[in-house]
Amino acid sequence: MPKLIIDGREIEVPQGTKVIEAAARLGIMIPRFCYHPALGPQGACRLCAVKFLEGPVKGVEMSCMTRAQDGMVVSTTDPEAMEFRRYVIEWLMLHHPHDCPVCDEGGHCLLQDETVSGGHGLRRYLGKKRTFYDQDLGPFVQHEMNRCIHCWRCRNFYQDFAGYRDLGALQIGNRMYFGRYKPGRLESPFAGNLIDICPTGVFTDKPSRYKGRHWDYERGPSLCLHCSLGCSIIGSARYREMIRLEARFHEAVNGYFICDRGRYGFAYAHHPERPRQARVDGREASLAEGLRVAAARLADVEQKYGPAAVAGLGSPRTSLEAMAQLTRVSRLRGWAPPYFFPDQGLAAKVKAAVSGLDESIAASLRELEAADFIVVAGADPINEAPMLALALRQARRRGGTVAVIDPRPIFLPLEFHHLAAPPAAINQLLQVLVKKGLASTDWPGQPEETVRAFYEALPGSLTAAFSEHQETLFHLASKLGQSRFPVLVCGLGIVRETTPSLAAALAQLCRRARGRAGMFFVLPGPNAF
Repeated sequence: MPKLIIDGREIEVPQGTKVIEAAARLGIMIPRFCYHPALGPQGACRLCAVKFLEGPVKGVEMSCMTRAQDGMVVSTTDPEAMEFRRYVIEWLMLHHPHDCPVCDEGGHCLLQDETVSGGHGLRRYLGKKRTFYDQDLGPFVQHEMNRCIHCWRCRNFYQDFAGYRDLGALQIGNRMYFGRYKPGRLESPFAGNLIDICPTGVFTDKPSRYKGRHWDYERGPSLCLHCSLGCSIIGSARYREMIRLEARFHEAVNGYFICDRGRYGFAYAHHPERPRQARVDGREASLAEGLRVAAARLADVEQKYGPAAVAGLGSPRTSLEAMAQLTRVSRLRGWAPPYFFPDQGLAAKVKAAVSGLDESIAASLRELEAADFIVVAGADPINEAPMLALALRQARRRGGTVAVIDPRPIFLPLEFHHLAAPPAAINQLLQVLVKKGLASTDWPGQPEETVRAFYEALPGSLTAAFSEHQETLFHLASKLGQSRFPVLVCGLGIVRETTPSLAAALAQLCRRARGRAGMFFVLPGPNAF
């Protein structure tokens, strides 16, 4: 691994690490606009210039585009580099409207920070400014193109990272325009992330516009409850009202981003008709009175019909503490066990899924991005767990193969194989896929008798009812045979009750054959486990 010196401090980093990343490991913040850890280097803004004093590279170069090499001596505070960055800031500010007092980005704006730290405080350019028309991009994202500094973050996230094409770069040079070919609602379910990654105020949060500055809010960490992924978020509230939600970085789960459902799906929190006070027979009452009346009426039901006549209803969206308390009260009072799912079949599938997971095969979203073969069985990622779709795209961008076995018309922002098979066929397709994919496996060590017996019992071909999928399935099996880290993703909504256990067993079989394999279940709610 290369060793280099940055501002007098030595560091050793993995091969391929950029100098800007090496500096960050030392706690040195090199100014940047276009660079983002999730999007990688762009070389567009020229603000990350540093001076290379010794080593294979000499002079002022861009730290986001230069790989760390042995013997490098780098200075981020060299007068030549600092002067270069000061001029870059001045160039970027030539056409800026200086509307910070009315910009919602004010107070947490990277452009503000870099302008102040770069020493730019007086505009020398007196010419006519470049201006643009703004676009209506729908109900969530506000567009103010005159604030743009052409860092390319928005285009690189929207098209390359997220996989949607209705927003991009138009025109060239000084007239570069980032928007849609015509005004209209953004198609991507991840469009709200444009607000977080934009270093200026080009894209801001429309629902919370003019409702407060960053420092006006009470902010706190939380978790999204719109699906089972548990993405990390930050809530901002003012005057006892939730104003906006933003992504909170979590390496193993959502990284730097969240979906629009998680970002904007909180209107119910301050809905005018949401109950805010206890009610007894339709009239408002104090909490103490409500609890007293509820306890008395429950006791009356128990006395007349017995404890078994009382049942508790919960939800996978309920907090773990509330679930535990409801279960405890039901047990102590002799009530029927509480219900957390709409039917017992779904409850059985959740139990089977959780029972089949262990640390040897449980995969996180970040690990899923590194998989080279992924098969999704009975799940619709965009509609059931959107950030899963984003992780699948990153795996595909790295060259992985993605296949979906589901009867519904599935859309994903990536190239994938779709086997539109009914739920009754999913088990058989998975078994044949694994049997054929591991056929030429040189098993590490001698597999246990039970493992060998399980593998031999798997069917080697599809029955006549599902033979239309055989050609595609055999092609996928050849890809599985070449993979080094396969992952099986299994939904629970439409699959048979036996599918979760089978999926976990097949993932374990792949792990024994490949040394590494993953299992990822899409559960029906945030606390469904």
